[in-house]
Amino acid sequence: MFDYYFEEQANQFSFIQIPKELLVNKQFAELSTQSKVLYGLLLDRMSQARKNHWVDDKDRAFIIYPVDEIVKELNSSKRKVLGCLAELEETGLVERQKQGNGRPNRIYVKNFILESAGA
Repeated sequence: MFDYYFEEQANQFSFIQIPKELLVNKQFAELSTQSKVLYGLLLDRMSQARKNHWVDDKDRAFIIYPVDEIVKELNSSKRKVLGCLAELEETGLVERQKQGNGRPNRIYVKNFILESAGA
């Protein structure tokens, strides 16, 4: 049986946040739960973009996150991770850009907040 958390243990973990908008907005209803979790993981990784000055010539932040590393962190298969990345790309939430020479893709994590019509 699992034990309780005690006061000194309450802050010992870091968490991946998944935007509620991905769960409640009908535009994201077709997005799989696994892809929503991956998007949360990608958002978490965005903190490294600032630290590493990962911005392109248009000042857009991107991340470097090799697929093999994502596979390990999610304890998933490469096929599943690639499928989720494709799903996020089809939905417009990420854009992958090849760098060539065996280097991992740049991943642009796009803002999930939808602009209202007329804005």
